[in-house]
Amino acid sequence: MRRPADDAFAEDEIRAAIGKRISEMRRKLGLSAKRVAEELQISREAVTHIETGRNNITAVSLWKLATLFDCNIADFFPAVPDGYALTKVDTAKIEQEAGERAARWARQLFTSKRRATP
Repeated sequence: MRRPADDAFAEDEIRAAIGKRISEMRRKLGLSAKRVAEELQISREAVTHIETGRNNITAVSLWKLATLFDCNIADFFPAVPDGYALTKVDTAKIEQEAGERAARWARQLFTSKRRATP
């Protein structure tokens, strides 16, 4: 079950985890923050803020990074911990921001995860 009191803390942790993965992948590929910034059409400082978890990254920027890093977009995300679930509020927000297709995909993803969990 979702714990609303933990949401703000969880969001900070998720941003930090995504940022850390971006930073690690960028360094492993030998790319500078400046080069990544140019590809994303943002400032180098914005890249640094994303990598430290200070700023969110957009879905479009994640897609561009996956293309630049030649990886799967899912490689940027930490695993969903046990005890978290997709709520109706979550799916409504996904649908509002990304459309019905994205909301349907998210519901399917969480449903298959629950079935796969022993």
